[in-house]
Amino acid sequence: MSDPYFFCLEEGDSLVAVCVLNRRSARLMGRSYDTCHFAMLATDDRAKGRGFGGLLSEQIRNYCEAELRSPAVAYAYIESGTDYSLRISSKVGHRFNAHLSLTVFSRFRPVDDEANHVIDKDDVAHVVNSLYDLYEDHILLDFDQSLLADEYYVLSREGEILAGAQAEVLNWSVISMSGLLGWVALKALPHVPWLRDLLPLRNFRFLRFGNIMVRPGHERELPHLLESLLARHKVRIGLILMDERSPVLQAIRRAGGLGSLDALFGRKAKVVADFKGTTEEDIERISRRPIVVSPLDVI
Repeated sequence: MSDPYFFCLEEGDSLVAVCVLNRRSARLMGRSYDTCHFAMLATDDRAKGRGFGGLLSEQIRNYCEAELRSPAVAYAYIESGTDYSLRISSKVGHRFNAHLSLTVFSRFRPVDDEANHVIDKDDVAHVVNSLYDLYEDHILLDFDQSLLADEYYVLSREGEILAGAQAEVLNWSVISMSGLLGWVALKALPHVPWLRDLLPLRNFRFLRFGNIMVRPGHERELPHLLESLLARHKVRIGLILMDERSPVLQAIRRAGGLGSLDALFGRKAKVVADFKGTTEEDIERISRRPIVVSPLDVI
């Protein structure tokens, strides 16, 4: 995180709730906004059901209102099935929301391609500008801050960059999953050989793709790049989190080549946000634009 803030709520000598915020700047409709991302919020198990999470969220909202420079936006991602977080967000009273789709890219035996390579330092500015052009009608743009050259790969043909993506390795251990399907997955997957290898839930390594750049009309090139990244990092799955309204995501999905697992996952996340120093008319215009999920945001 670029500039984390840590908030704690105590009862007596006991820590009962914590929240981590990440602060940076981002562009919304051509203007630079002071932004604050609610990255993590947790309540001690022994204190759940007593309203501490909502109380801490309300206090942090007041802090943001006082400390963020206008114009500003504070926002959070909430997984659609997380009842606890949804209840807290409804208490805080957010003024804007959008929905993100989880796109799963997979290859059981990914193959590398030497045509894909880490971006040359001389090409960084060009790719950053290309990203701003590609996502011109989106909000929360921060490519000049979030593009990390040593993690960014491009696919070039005849000296021309056609696609690019940033890859971050994540390692999760899935302890529980909600619903009947989640229960079946945890019980059954360890006993199905090929699925057990593809989705090792107790030690699940995967890539998170971000800052995806693709020249319009060349969307079919992107899977070649993403497959190379899977091969180089020795994983089989990569995740793309983008606003379902994004024309970029829609073009990627129409081009296909994502792999067999994408159809099995229909999870979505809700984005909630509050604004400071922004007119109601601007909030209405902003709400109609798709959101870009920054690699600097903790998901």
